[in-house]
Amino acid sequence: MAQSAKATDLAVAPASPSTVAEDLVTQLSERGVDVVFLNPGTDTAPIQEAVAKLRATGVDVPRIVLCPHEAVALAAAHAYFAVTGRPQVVMVHVDVGTQNLGAMLHNAFRGEAAVVIIAGRTPITAYGELPGGRDHVVHWQQDVPDQAGVVRSYTKCVADLERPETVARQLNRAFQLAGSTPPGPVYLTASRELLMSGRPKSVGRLASDRYGVPAPMAPDPVALREAARVLAYSRRPVIVTARVGRNPAAVAELVDLAELVGAVVIDRRERVNFPSTHPAYLSDPDASRAALASADAVVVVDSLVPWVPLLGVPADEAAIITMDTDPVRSSVPGWSFPSDVTLQTDPASGLRLLCAELRAREAAQPSALWEERREYVRVLADQPRTSTEPEADGMPVTSAVAVRALDSVLSDDDLLIEEATTNAEALRQGLRRTLPATLFHPGGSGLGWGLGGALGAKLAAPERRVVAVVGDGSFLFASPSAALWAARAAKAPFLTVVFQNGGYAASRRPVFDLYPDGYSAAANDVVGTRFDDPPDFARLARACGAAGETVAEPAGLVPALERGLAAVAAGSCAVVVLPVRSPWLTQPEAAWSS
Repeated sequence: MAQSAKATDLAVAPASPSTVAEDLVTQLSERGVDVVFLNPGTDTAPIQEAVAKLRATGVDVPRIVLCPHEAVALAAAHAYFAVTGRPQVVMVHVDVGTQNLGAMLHNAFRGEAAVVIIAGRTPITAYGELPGGRDHVVHWQQDVPDQAGVVRSYTKCVADLERPETVARQLNRAFQLAGSTPPGPVYLTASRELLMSGRPKSVGRLASDRYGVPAPMAPDPVALREAARVLAYSRRPVIVTARVGRNPAAVAELVDLAELVGAVVIDRRERVNFPSTHPAYLSDPDASRAALASADAVVVVDSLVPWVPLLGVPADEAAIITMDTDPVRSSVPGWSFPSDVTLQTDPASGLRLLCAELRAREAAQPSALWEERREYVRVLADQPRTSTEPEADGMPVTSAVAVRALDSVLSDDDLLIEEATTNAEALRQGLRRTLPATLFHPGGSGLGWGLGGALGAKLAAPERRVVAVVGDGSFLFASPSAALWAARAAKAPFLTVVFQNGGYAASRRPVFDLYPDGYSAAANDVVGTRFDDPPDFARLARACGAAGETVAEPAGLVPALERGLAAVAAGSCAVVVLPVRSPWLTQPEAAWSS
């Protein structure tokens, strides 16, 4: 009671920030930061005190969401940015907290997610020279020669906040860099001595809107005309994309291009890039391979890996048109895909201008070829798309059966967080997604993103229903107890659907591929890839305050998913485990994509 009374007494007129920590927190609000995803340590004390003081004195501060594991925090911030387009902040503890960001930092970097990471730094002083100096054994244990070296290859910039006079400009610069195309993580460090020091009264600061990000870039007109010429005379154009739908406005432009030139679309679907119900959308892997092989022109739009050469490539004589903000992928040393016409541009702008150029050509040079290509796509639309998958007669079911059940309970505007790994192809073929900005993939290969991503998506869009679809390996990587607890504490419920195939199928397949006549193939088993006695995921969920169940029979698939969604509607997280069969865990099998 005494503490409450004291807080009430302090809650008078808002006070001006008096320390660097207070100034930093207020500046985050000014930059549109809604949430700070926090995993605290001895170095975050000045920030925690600053938040308490500012709240008590009536100052608006970002929401603090406690994440019991740093990877959950970064996955959540990544997804928050994916949903809103606004960079958020992750705060972690010196070198050890930085290391725990791990694979989620890889995902944020490869997925081009704008996140500002603020890490503590070992105190500089040890003999009482300044407030905040070393006062614990860990302050020597955590003193390393190059803390930023842990993240240097996965960030756009690293910097230390060294002086009170420069903090505001450094923060402005950090958010500007994080949000500029291509977006990505920025890493800052700050010592306790700095955060506890007084805010300089004599140093003014420019408003954050004076540090804007560059406007979207337009393509070179000469290259644009050449791209239009190539497409105007092509007979079998193909479009390849992975994440052009990060900008929802680009989806309609991509549909316009496909319909205009009569192109089919191969979509790796890290976002909703193209409506999956559109006749030009190729969902079958064999059809995708055949279309790519027979194409005489291929337009690659916003795709880090347009094809895997060993699995299927365009013919040597096919013209390749690349459209991307970073078409040469300078951050990938081994990237070596050909490009005959390279358009460095914002995809939405580039697609719109390319369509305008093509329309002008068609009007000036009408030809039966335009209608021939469009008729080709219309014929595809007339082909029946019926599943040959037999009805399930027991558990585990095939992935296709599980996907059909999931598809039947999802709404078009549900936000889907996808980390299904070896079941991703079944989702791409069977799960309808038609509305832009309703599907999100990490964009990298670091497992464990799904649950933290669902937390971030729900915080970003509290009025929307959020569903995470993960494999059992991904679920274990995701620190599920930390993620589910954080979601419960933040009142951000979501449904997690676990495709439980009993092991690491993605790690099993390469052994069969590389050693088709080896001992593993003969035994039809691969060392270290099976979960012979897996944890009870449903019970783990219940231990974290979530609803949880494992489906025991095929007829129970839809009712279980509906119960999970009902639990979410009532304010609780839910985990529904769907035991599925995986060909990679039963026999060697190749695939269109990993």
